[in-house]
Amino acid sequence: MMTALAEAGLLPLADRPYEDTLALKAGWVKEAFSRRGLQADVRPTVPSPRIAGARARVKVRADDAGRLGFFRPGTHEFVHVPLAGLVRPEVAAEAARLEALGTARGEFELRSDGERVVVVAEAPVMGARDIAIRGRSVRGDATLRIDGLRVSPGSFYQVNLELNRALAATVDARIAGAAPAGLLDLYGGIGNFSVGAARRGTAVVLVESSPDAASDARHNLGAGATVIKGDAGRVRAGEHLADVVILDPPRAGAPGVLATLALVRPRVIVYVSCDPVSLARDVASIEGYDLAHVEPWDMFPFAEHVETLVVLERGAAPGVDARGRLKHRRL
Repeated sequence: MMTALAEAGLLPLADRPYEDTLALKAGWVKEAFSRRGLQADVRPTVPSPRIAGARARVKVRADDAGRLGFFRPGTHEFVHVPLAGLVRPEVAAEAARLEALGTARGEFELRSDGERVVVVAEAPVMGARDIAIRGRSVRGDATLRIDGLRVSPGSFYQVNLELNRALAATVDARIAGAAPAGLLDLYGGIGNFSVGAARRGTAVVLVESSPDAASDARHNLGAGATVIKGDAGRVRAGEHLADVVILDPPRAGAPGVLATLALVRPRVIVYVSCDPVSLARDVASIEGYDLAHVEPWDMFPFAEHVETLVVLERGAAPGVDARGRLKHRRL
């Protein structure tokens, strides 16, 4: 099963021992930082609780016979492979049900909250029980509930439910430890990383460009938080009062955002990235901050992908720590 997924290009690292893939991913992060002249103490990669069948959502394509599969990466060659080694059991079961019906056609996404599975598509999918078309439920209920958070059909959520739960708890512990007077959550999505602070009564401002995710964030964070539908990349220095900032941008990263934030010197910046190259570029763009924590997380086991958690802490002065000792590299 895993071999078939590797041969199809879906899990290109599946022919290696899992521990080796964790070390490889930590190496990718260290190399990305080194190329930017940053000396990063990269922690071991946090493993996925599920090694096989970790993904809670997947985009599939149905051929003319209703078989579900994928285009081989970089081609238009349809590949029919078993999904059980790729997705969670409930997602694999729903895929098998749709295949047995033989009525599905076109491309669509299967999304799970760990219990329910919904279909999100651009056109009707025959046989789907809970389905949203172009982001809106048209049959059943296509809205999910993940760890108490509402997730609309058009909203992004992390693919690995158990690992995201641990990552969100780690981020929240960092935030709680910093005891912020105000928290700014950029590219905040549904409020995955700031909901804990909001529930503790911290003044939270969340900025998110997706209208569906922004609506979910308003629901999830409650009336005490301020949710702004807008481009987090255009936030101006001092526009929102916060001494702790979270960023969780897309693969392109957040070019220029850290340099803008550094103008008002927040005490702590927590950056969650899905691309080590754009992450290292952004971190290298600012000075006066210590690289306090760098930790890869294996959100996609056996895939050429790694999530990284970085914590930046404001230093006493460029090049010198609080006790006056020279540092290797200041950010």
